[in-house]
Parts: sequence; C-alpha cells; structure tokens
Amino acid sequence: MTLRRKPLLKWLLVALAAITGASAQSRIYRVVDVQSVRATGDPAQWVRTVQAPEKVAEVNCDILVAGGGMGGVAAAMRALDRGHTVCLTEATDWLGGQMTAGGVAALDEHKFIELTGGTRTYYELRHRIRRHYRERFTLAPQLAGRIDLNPGACYVSSLCFEPRVGVQVIEDMLATRKAKLQRFMRTEIIDLDVSGGVIQSALAYRLDRGEVFRIRARFVLDATELGDLLPLARVPYTAGSEPRSETGEPHAGEKANPACVQSFTYPFAIERTATPAHGIAKPPEYESFRDSQRFSFLLTYPPELGWKGPVQYVMFGEDPPIPNNQSPASFFSWRRLLARKNFTGADAPADLALINWPRQDYSAESLLDRNPLDIARVLQRAKRASLAFLYWLHTEVPRDDRQGSGYPELKLRPDVMDTDDGLSKYPYIRESRRLKTAVTVIEQDIVAEYQTGSRARWFGDSVGTAFYMVDIHPCGAGERGRMMMPRPFQIPMGTMIPQRIRNLLAAGKNIGVTHVTNGAFRLHPVEWNVGEAAAVIASLALARGSLPPPQPVQEELAAAGVPLVWFDDLPVDHPAFAAIQLTAMSRIYPLSNTDLHAAPDAPVTRAEAAQALFMLFAAKPGSPPPHADAAISVAVEHGWMATDHRNWFHPDLPFHWTDWREEKLPFTLPPVVIKRNGPVTRAELAQRLVKAR
Repeated sequence: MTLRRKPLLKWLLVALAAITGASAQSRIYRVVDVQSVRATGDPAQWVRTVQAPEKVAEVNCDILVAGGGMGGVAAAMRALDRGHTVCLTEATDWLGGQMTAGGVAALDEHKFIELTGGTRTYYELRHRIRRHYRERFTLAPQLAGRIDLNPGACYVSSLCFEPRVGVQVIEDMLATRKAKLQRFMRTEIIDLDVSGGVIQSALAYRLDRGEVFRIRARFVLDATELGDLLPLARVPYTAGSEPRSETGEPHAGEKANPACVQSFTYPFAIERTATPAHGIAKPPEYESFRDSQRFSFLLTYPPELGWKGPVQYVMFGEDPPIPNNQSPASFFSWRRLLARKNFTGADAPADLALINWPRQDYSAESLLDRNPLDIARVLQRAKRASLAFLYWLHTEVPRDDRQGSGYPELKLRPDVMDTDDGLSKYPYIRESRRLKTAVTVIEQDIVAEYQTGSRARWFGDSVGTAFYMVDIHPCGAGERGRMMMPRPFQIPMGTMIPQRIRNLLAAGKNIGVTHVTNGAFRLHPVEWNVGEAAAVIASLALARGSLPPPQPVQEELAAAGVPLVWFDDLPVDHPAFAAIQLTAMSRIYPLSNTDLHAAPDAPVTRAEAAQALFMLFAAKPGSPPPHADAAISVAVEHGWMATDHRNWFHPDLPFHWTDWREEKLPFTLPPVVIKRNGPVTRAELAQRLVKAR
C-alpha cells in the first residue's frame, strides 16, 4: 500500500499525547520492546510509553545505520572502511539480524557459494566462523583438511553453526573498525525530523535505559528488519502483495492485499540426548496451534506444478543431500547446527539442531502497520506457535522406531539463543515493508521460465548479484505465490532509492522488489550485499552532494570485492576480479548466453576482440553487444582489425594484441606490457580495457 499522509502510528501517538495532556514541548510515543515479549502475560507490558522532551542529548555522525542485521552490519563496515563516522542502532542486544538474533544460523545460500556469489566481506565472515570451530574443537580426522567445514553437517546450507558464534565473529570484524563507530544496542528509532526532502535528525529510544536521544546524521540507511524508517520518513512504500494490474506478474493476486505478508517464525534449538526428561509444559493454545497449523513432518510439494507431491520426513537420519538444499528424509539434520560426528575428544559437542520448520511459521497476522499493542500480541502468539510445535515434538510426533509418540529426550537449549524461553531474541522476518521505487524487480525479471539466456534480466545499474529460489512462506490472507527457480540475477541500484527523500536508502529486505520476488531477495548473502552497496552509494553521495550515477558506485564496489555480474568461476580474490566485473558491466568482456563462466584464463577469440572494440567505440550507452558478425563488420570497415589476403577474418582463432590496428582506433588505449607472444587471456583483456570504458 502507499503510505497515508498521516500514518496510523503517528495518529495514535498524537491522540495519546492529547489524552495524557502532554505539553507542546514533548511528544508521546509507544514502542514495542520486541526482545522482551514472552508467550504468557499481558502483551501491554511490553509496550513502552515514551515521553520525549523538546531538548534531548545529541550525537553526530556521517551515516546513521538503523538496524544491526546482515545489511546493517555490512553497511556499517563498508562505511567505516571508507573513513566515515557511523551511528549503528539495533533493537536487540545481538548484532547479526536473521543470522543471530533471528536465530537462523543455517545460512540460506546457493549451491555456488563455496566458489562465488558472495562479497569479499561476506566470505570473510564465513571464513572466520569456520576458523572458530577449527580452533575451539578437535575435528574428526576425516575433516581435518576440509576447507568447507560445515559444523552442523546440515542439509539446508553448506554452513550451519551456533548463533552466538556469528555474533562473536561480527564483533571481531567490527573491533578493527571501532574508532569511528558509535553503537547503540537495544535502541529503536522512534521518529524522524524531515524537512526540504532531507532527514535532518532521528529520535532514538534506548529500551534498556529508558533514555531518548537524537542522532544527527548526514545520511540515513534503513537496515531494520521491517523497514521501520519508511513510514517515519513518509516515503511511498508497499506492505503485503501487489495487484497483478500493478506488477504484471502472472502469480500476483487480482487485488492488492496489505495483509498478505510472508509468515515469520521464532526458531529455537534442541539437543539430542539419551535422557527422556526434557519435556516442556503445555503452552497456551496448544491444541489450537497443533490443529490449525497441521503439525506434521509431511510436506506437500504440489504435483500440479511438476513437483514431487507429498514427502514424509522422519526425525533422524543421514541421507545424502540432493540439489536445492534438501534432504530426502531427515528433519533433525535439516538445520543441524552442530554434528557430533564432526568432532572428537572429550569436549566434542552434542548434536544440536535449529528448528525452523514451515509448520511452526506464524502466518495468521502481519506485523506491518499495526498499532503497538497489536504488534506485541501478534509476537506473543507467534511465540506460542513455536512452543506448541516444540511440545508436539516432545509428546505427539510419531517416533521413527514406531515405539509410541514424542521425543522427550530432545532438550531445549535456551543458551543457544541467549533467552530464558529458548526462542530467538527477534523473530525471523521474511518480508519487510518495501520501497516504491523507479526500478522494481518483478517475477519476469528473474524467474527461469522467462529468461532466454544463462542469466536473468540485465540491469545496467547493478550493485550486486544473487541466486536463490523464489521461496514463498504463505501468509494467512489468500496467498497465491509459489516457489519458482530463477536464473542468477542482479541487484539494481534503483531498487534502493526512495522517492521524496534525498538522504535515505534501503539497506536490507526493504528494497524495491515485489511480494513475489522478495522471496528470492530476502536471504543472508543478498541482504549483506545490499547493505554494502547502500554504504558505498551514501559515501559517494556525501562527497558529491547528490546521489551518484551507477558507474562510480560500481567501480568502488568491484574494488571492494562485490560482484556485479554473475560468474561461477571468478572468486573475489582473483587478481582480475574488479577489472572483469567492470568490463563485463560495460559489455566489453565476453559474456556467454549459454553458461556462467568468466573463464579468466581462457584465450580471447578474434570475434570477441572485435566485439570489445565495438562496445568501446561504436555502441550506444547501455546497449547490448551486437552479434559477432556485426561487430566484425564494423571493426574491419573502420580498419580496427584486418582480414587476411583471402579476406577471411578467422573469428575463432586466438586473439593477439597485434591483431588490433591501434593507430586507427578512435583514441589511444592504455599501454600494455606484452609478457609473451601467445594469445591474450580474458583477464588480460579486462585489465587493459577497464580504464578505457
């Protein structure tokens, strides 16, 4: 939906101020302390009434990053690396968002991730997590030399681990950058002062101290889990699903449905023990949740969509994984965080699993654009749903051994989530408010059946790449979306830029995608990439005095190890990474329509060399490369390249620098040091031409 002129929340705040007789020098706000919500008790106790006086303490920084999740942490790091002072706020007492406070320490990634498809800092994060387990425990002999250690040997990801390890790694990464960082944990942004199309300041509330203060920042990044700053900034946004008439998506609904927001979840962790004495008390509304959410290990993959149909999972097992991050049978191993078989010695950890199963999702109500009391009540019911699922696991799930029902030997581990109820500090949020932007990524832009080549739709303003299925966890309000496989796709810069406000960017799940495509953009590495890109855009905007065009942003991102074009064989530490990414964005670098290979060490053909010249000297900005025959004709006609005495061009022969008649080119190319007489490689072509674009 489009934001109303006076949002519901602000109307309620003004009304409350009038009722309580607050003076003109103060404002009254109602804030939900999400981390404190529990499954029992009056929800009103977790709604804080905050009176903000006219004069409050102030802090200053270049960039305010609201939200310390995956996007927020990545944004803060990149901004700090670029020399800016940063204010980072986070509602919980853990940084890391969906990876830590949201409990999902089983990274939702793609099957290329061990080779490519993440940013350099994202790979550093993964490397540090693995290093922790190598240093903390003794690995089983068969894993001692494995570079792709998966502590949990889980099926959903190639890297599953304990959430608090993710927190510690983030803290370690920030420690080297802390000089210019002001961090405010347990803090919510409750208001924005906007004038002249610019956010002048943000009013913040510290939940743990009951203090109100003001942050004056030159640029603001919204990396909150729910896009909380969008209504405060009064920028147009969407909540829920759009109508087909607006997006043109075949799988959008007929009408707009603000209530149709992907379900959210409170994950928890359980340890497998030998002692059947770990059951929990029956939670409130147990039977209601058990029956309405159809607790089961049976998942149905609709055969009408060409899928397998019903699949009955079992509690335990070690079946080999199959494509698309699936296991044929085992529930416990799906998101196992620690696998006992991976370790040896007296301190080897027990089997520990993260429980984040579709049947425990809470889909009945959305959190978006609700009054604070409703939000607290919805959060409480979502906690009850997860605890009800745990109780079902303890008491009613059919046992694999067919010896009755329930597994009371599964021990809830509150220490894993660092909470007294064992549930994550913050719910795992799949769908946020989303900006209405000039560029919106729709189903047809990424889904495989609409693509003619190996990659999804080309975006000339790409600031990153991603690859994950359109994974829709249904809402409780007429969901029509379905799972679909995409081609590897790009993240357009235009999806991050709001209307009306000049110093605000989306830096998380709140970018300009649809309800359908959000299902592919909401994952850990994508959100991290968005945050890095937002920081670079903001940094350049501060230097220029206005938002930059895509090219300088892309240059900075490529230099920082952020992929702009999807390749399956170009790691971020390749010496020609930036040059290849940038020349690929300019269509100078050879791009195949049938594979995803950069093949940096492969020889360039004469046809590819002709296409490179065409894109440098003859193509209109933003135009796709021509057919090879057309590029060859132009190169020969202008004398840029020659044919032999029979008038043959030999397009498939390897290219040598001497094949170009450089004295006839429209401008002089950067000089080249010829290291050998043999053919030019693709990496060498990129490294020479990157500055000539």
